Amino acid sequence: MRQFHGLQLKDWLSLCNAACGVGAIFAAAQSYAIAAILVCVAAVFDYFDGKVARGGAEGENEFGKHLDSLCDSVSFVVAPTIMLLYVPVIGWIALATAAAALLYAFAGVVRLARYNLQDEKRIYAGLPVPIAAVLLVVAMPFAKEFAFVPAIALGVLMASHLRIRKL
Repeated sequence: MRQFHGLQLKDWLSLCNAACGVGAIFAAAQSYAIAAILVCVAAVFDYFDGKVARGGAEGENEFGKHLDSLCDSVSFVVAPTIMLLYVPVIGWIALATAAAALLYAFAGVVRLARYNLQDEKRIYAGLPVPIAAVLLVVAMPFAKEFAFVPAIALGVLMASHLRIRKL
């Protein structure tokens, strides 16, 4: 696989994922729709970086695995958490939303750390963070002020030991 400044194609795809996540963070305050689209585009980049890593001549490596997880944490943990905090709520719902955001963030980073240590490559242990993030950003406009509910549910699923077979 062709390298550019020491980075391989799969690494650049991971960085494109992170760029979308950073864009989603910046967009969250101004346009929920743009932020949500960027999270979904990040998921597409994440899908392709995995395909390239598994199918490329250089294969997967430790650097790429950790780079991918760091990029995933921006796009699928930090960005949705910030988007959740922009939900206009007051009173006890604001406290529930803040707690749900913290739970979602903790669960996401724990899920990513566990994945990096996982030996079994044909299954996911816990809901993958890209899937959780896309589900959350799609659900939030429908849930409105109760967006904390899907955030809690998805956080619990990410932190769980639910076994999902890879396609």
